[in-house]
Amino acid sequence: MNRIRACLYLLVFVIMGLSDAIVPILPDLSTEPFVQSMIFSAYFAGALVSMIPLGMLADRYGNTRFILLSIVLTIISGVLIFLSDSPQILVSARFVEGCACGAFFPAAFSMLTKFKNRRQYIGEFTFLINVGLALGVVAAAELTYYHLKSGILVFTLLAVPALVLVISLKQEPDDPDIPPAPQRISGVFAILSDARYLQIWVIAFVLFGATGVLVAYFPSFTDLTPSPLGLALSGVYFGAMVTSLIGGRACTTERWLIRAGALITGIGIVATIYHPIGLTIMGAGSGFAMVGLVAGVASLGSDRGMAMGVFNTCTYAGFAALPVVAAGILLYADYVALFGIAGVAVGALALFPLHALAVKR
Repeated sequence: MNRIRACLYLLVFVIMGLSDAIVPILPDLSTEPFVQSMIFSAYFAGALVSMIPLGMLADRYGNTRFILLSIVLTIISGVLIFLSDSPQILVSARFVEGCACGAFFPAAFSMLTKFKNRRQYIGEFTFLINVGLALGVVAAAELTYYHLKSGILVFTLLAVPALVLVISLKQEPDDPDIPPAPQRISGVFAILSDARYLQIWVIAFVLFGATGVLVAYFPSFTDLTPSPLGLALSGVYFGAMVTSLIGGRACTTERWLIRAGALITGIGIVATIYHPIGLTIMGAGSGFAMVGLVAGVASLGSDRGMAMGVFNTCTYAGFAALPVVAAGILLYADYVALFGIAGVAVGALALFPLHALAVKR
């Protein structure tokens, strides 16, 4: 395997695994729902604020430098999370971990698109995102019998070989032809205000933010022990893995993939109130929606790289904001009401007309 691909594949597995290894142990890190939500959401806040600016800098100064930055930040955050029990340090470390994600993904996708078989490699890369998320939850839950944070330590140590690989990569030269930052920032605002994209941004924010609410609060809602809890949460990612493959080959429009995905996701969220299988249903719906959203953004004809950056930012904004909003709702309602509200809100997204995506591929 090409050294660049090996490095990116290992690193995306580590970053995703580490990001989810904290989920099964959230109730043990704090008994306060608000503190749990802050620890969970800080990762997405870091990714939210860093993805677009670090992506712009990677275009200008070379992707390899920002891959290296991402792995260094990942190791630092993993060590801090493993060693500290302070809520302030845990929140700060998760924010740094999110910034590592913001440095990694724009640079990684840019590097993969330069290969001749880029569609195959991006598919493998996306598959490993979900593998990392699933195994992060399962491994962290199973390893709690040895140490509460054993999962954190395992994925932090796995980052070391990736660091060695990155250091061995050839550094890319600066690109002086990249437009100045003010011009590129104005392009971001133009895409945000483009009427064709607005419904997509709302769906990305609400749908993925709601799945973040379920992943963050299900451990406190259920009486499952760590091992079955990890298996239940991993169902989110296994469901998404299957439907991502199906959605990529379905003979339908992106519009209907998104709407079907939103409806299935909403049903899964409500079903989780009654049985953990709802998490797998929710993941399956989000897999359909992700395929439709990514393909839809790419089909609308504007600056695809910039549009994908904005899409990822809206997704992480939902992950960051909605679990915190959910903590406020829990001051006045219980988990059943919270999950019901989230399910109805996501299911209602299926009513969005998405006229710009109505043309069949």
